[in-house]
Amino acid sequence: MNDLATRSLLDRDGTTARQDDSASLPTPETRDFPMPSRTLRLGLGSAAPGLSTDNVSTTEITITRDDLPESAPAPETAKPKHRLQAPPAALRARTALLAIAAGATAMAVTGSAGDGASPLASAPSPAPLDDQNIKPVGNLTSDDTGPRALAAAPAADLTEFSAQLSQGTKIKKEQAAAEAAKRRPLVASPLSLGAYDLTSAFAPRWGTFHGGIDMAAPLGTPIHAATDGVVVKAEAASGYGHWIQVKASDGTITMYGHMASSGVLVKAGQKVTAGDTIGLVGNEGFSTGPHLHFEVWKPKGGSYVKVDPAPWLAKQGVRLSALGN
Repeated sequence: MNDLATRSLLDRDGTTARQDDSASLPTPETRDFPMPSRTLRLGLGSAAPGLSTDNVSTTEITITRDDLPESAPAPETAKPKHRLQAPPAALRARTALLAIAAGATAMAVTGSAGDGASPLASAPSPAPLDDQNIKPVGNLTSDDTGPRALAAAPAADLTEFSAQLSQGTKIKKEQAAAEAAKRRPLVASPLSLGAYDLTSAFAPRWGTFHGGIDMAAPLGTPIHAATDGVVVKAEAASGYGHWIQVKASDGTITMYGHMASSGVLVKAGQKVTAGDTIGLVGNEGFSTGPHLHFEVWKPKGGSYVKVDPAPWLAKQGVRLSALGN
């Protein structure tokens, strides 16, 4: 008989079938297992071996503290000891270097292991100080009242130095004068250009011959030597007031006239250089106004002849002002 027919038969006579089954099967023995503790259910403890929660009745029962298994006391753990944190590697390396340096210093002071006793240990101890070992620095007296001025050291002798300085100054001046003389022209204008007006030339004038040039300038205008040479005359002269004659090395004589006695600044026999101030412009003799009468005498046949000063100065590179009259 198939399952469907069996079920129909049971359905039709269900009561009889259930009674027959209960009579034939033994009555099972029921037993309620206790509910596990809250600690076990929350996973806070280990379950007993072989105990499964699948077949545990869900009936709630009251569990007292005595029903709970006593838990073993937790083993005492040793209290941690206090310890310092390990120093960094850089500090350890620096400490090692300091230790090596300290060892080297100690070795240098005490000597090597094979040198024997330390030289410091073998040095004699200093003698104790007493009144006899103490010596005063200066000559102290009982009436010493404190610091005092000491005698000054003797001054150094600077005589030789002063002589050398004077000699050097003199040499320096001589060198400067020589350099200035080299820069001077060999021939200079009797009056500075721009300080005079050319009023009369080397030519006939007023029924006679005018043997020089006239350079009109204010009284006291400086007169310069035209050439290097020696003063042959510095005195009064008829018609010229006072004159000055300077003779150059080639025999040429330059003459300067119409000066006052106070305007003559040189004397006979004095050496002069071209450009030196030898006199001052005056208005003495046959003169119509303050001016310098300048002539040039050239030696010829044992005597002298007058030459035109304008071209002679021009040949020497001296420029003159234009003729005014």
